[in-house]
Amino acid sequence: MPRRPALSFRSALIAGAVAMAVPALAQADRFAADPRLDNKADSYGVSSRQAAHKCVAAAEDAAKTARFTGVEVIGIKTVERKSDGYEIEGWIRVSGGGPEWRDNAPARGSFECEISRGKIVDLDFDEISGL
Repeated sequence: MPRRPALSFRSALIAGAVAMAVPALAQADRFAADPRLDNKADSYGVSSRQAAHKCVAAAEDAAKTARFTGVEVIGIKTVERKSDGYEIEGWIRVSGGGPEWRDNAPARGSFECEISRGKIVDLDFDEISGL
């Protein structure tokens, strides 16, 4: 009688999918422990947690669009609820590339993001040339 493999193809496929999903789920909310962020939606259906994630994604995308290769939002500085949305401030680190490609030295700066009626209406950066 032939030996059965320890894992069938189907089991191996499921195990692989789970192994790939667990780290992704762990990173899905990298600010999960931040007590300033909640899941309570405002009158436009956006929570402070969703607002922070929108702003973080927009800040990282803007830095990548400016041709920086190493981009990471390293923290949320302030979360302010406004009558029609949120103002989120955070720190961002970039390295490699950028519009002036003068060196690969990492730079650290800040960003300010304003969400009004569920949409990003303003995104500004400080202390990073090219953003």
